[in-house]
Formats: sequence, structure tokens, C-alpha cells
Amino acid sequence: MVSLHTADNTKKAFYSNWKSVGSANASGLLAALVVVTAILSVTTPYFFTAENGLNILRAVSFIGIAAAAATLVLVSGGIDLSMAATMALAGTVTGGLIEGGYPTIFAVIAGLLAGGIVGTINAVVIVGFGINPLIATIGTQFAARGAAYLVVDSREVFIMDPAFNWVGQATVFSFPVSGILMLLVFLFLGWLMRDTIFGRHIYAIGGTPNGSSALLSGVPVKRRQFQVYVFSGLISAVAGLLLSSYSNTATGYNAMGLELPILAAVILGGTALGGGRGTVWGTLAGVLLVGVIVNGLTLNNAPIAWVLVVQGAVLVIAVVVDDRRQTKYNK
Repeated sequence: MVSLHTADNTKKAFYSNWKSVGSANASGLLAALVVVTAILSVTTPYFFTAENGLNILRAVSFIGIAAAAATLVLVSGGIDLSMAATMALAGTVTGGLIEGGYPTIFAVIAGLLAGGIVGTINAVVIVGFGINPLIATIGTQFAARGAAYLVVDSREVFIMDPAFNWVGQATVFSFPVSGILMLLVFLFLGWLMRDTIFGRHIYAIGGTPNGSSALLSGVPVKRRQFQVYVFSGLISAVAGLLLSSYSNTATGYNAMGLELPILAAVILGGTALGGGRGTVWGTLAGVLLVGVIVNGLTLNNAPIAWVLVVQGAVLVIAVVVDDRRQTKYNK
């Protein structure tokens, strides 16, 4: 068996290699963000303002939180397409309980547990039964979305709870609380992935097919993969509660179609589809770039069809860039 000390040396070498790749990717995203901002600033006077900047931050906060969790999953070599549906389920569970007169804290805990249950089901199916994560999470996506509709009897629940709505709508010194929450999630996951044994393990698992080398190095591969999917469900639930808090509503339709911008942001941020590479800070840059593009199109009164076309194009570009980056990295 390869020693864990050897594995740690391998990881140090990985971080050294990835640092240069990540720096190049961050520079490219920064340049793209500057160019897009300059173009959109010319098209409408309402774009380049402090108020609109805070609006963008508020609007991308729940997408950013989900994207941070998606980064964790992709780095480990997996994928989770049930995140948006989990967001809707967490929101409807919490919104339905608040509407029913239950205490806010109880309703929030129930919503988080709903996300944890979806994550646990994903973990059992993928890790326990060895089902392909793409197929498995498509299945749980439909199941969670259906459950979200069932919980509120296919209604749109309006959440009139000042304490719950405060997180998604309030500001502290003009800074959105939702943005603060998103940054806290990124700080936590950034620390978890970079500075803990758990983080080193998921990079090692994602860096080789089926985590084979990591297993030989003594990494508890199945346990870590299980934990990653449970984490994904819980953090997706946090994003779903933030979305319901922001919009005052809980419905099975919430977060519909967000899988695309979430994945686009993560891949744009430098996370490899094949696993083993990526950082949450690259993902944050990707989230902001996608958010700026959507906001600019909206301010220019672009039809929703064109917004979807651009989002699809961004995802395709992200996949192509990832392929080129992977080819360069493997040389």
C-alpha cells in the first residue's frame, strides 16, 4: 500500500501544477468580465452603477451557493444534476410549514433536512449501488421536483415571515445579507477544500479514474464520496431557502432550469468536468460573469429566449475551454 505521506507529496505537486493553470484561468475570467462590463455599460446607463452591482450580487447569491457545492462534487469526480430541484424542495418544505403556522426555525431545519435526504439518496444510489452519477441524479432531479410540487399541492406559497425574508432581502451597511451568506459559504468550502484532509482526499479521488490511486494511498474513497453528495444536498437546500427568502415564494417551479447557469459558472471557473481540478474562487468568478451577462441582457430588455440562447452558448464555450485546458494540462 502506498503511504499517506506519499499521497500528501503527490498532492503538493498537484497544487503546484494547478496554481499556474488556475492563475491563467482567473486572468482570463477577469479580462472577460472587464470586456463584458465595458460593453454593457455602453448599451444602458443603468448597468454600471453601485446599485445595480449590489442587485447583481443579490441575484446571483443563491446560484453562487449552489455552484460552490457543485464545485465540490465535480472536483471529486462526480456530478449532481438534482441541485436545482433540491433547492425547490427545500423551499416548499419550509414555506409550507411557515404557512401552516410552524416556528420559522423548525421550518428552516426541516427544509435543510429535506436537502440532506436528497443528498443521502444520491449518495446511496451512486456510492452504494455504483450507479452512474449522471443517470442517478437525473432520476433524483425528477423525484425531488415532483416532491416539491406535492408538498404544496402544486400551489405557489407566499411566505409572509419577516424573519425568514430578512436573509434574502435585507442589507447591512447597504450590502446584501444574501451576498454575505454566499461569501461565508465560499469561505467555508474554500477552507474545506484547500486546508483539510477531507479536501485533499476529494482532489485525490477526482484526480484518477474511480479514485483508484487514492484508494491505494489509503483514502477512504467511498466514505468521502458519500459525504460529498450529502454536502451537496445540504448546501443546495441552503441555496433554495435563500431563493425563497429573496422571492417571498415557495413553489415546485422554483430554480427551474438553474442547472445550466450553475454548471456554466463552475466550468468557466476552471473546475474540470473529469474531476481533480478546480477551486471555489474560480467558481465565484464564473458566477459573477454569468450574472453580469444575464443582468445586462435583462436591462437591455432582451427577450427571455435570447437570455437562454446566451446561457446555452456560455455553457458550450465553457465545455470547449475545459476540453482545451484538460488537453494542455495532460501534456
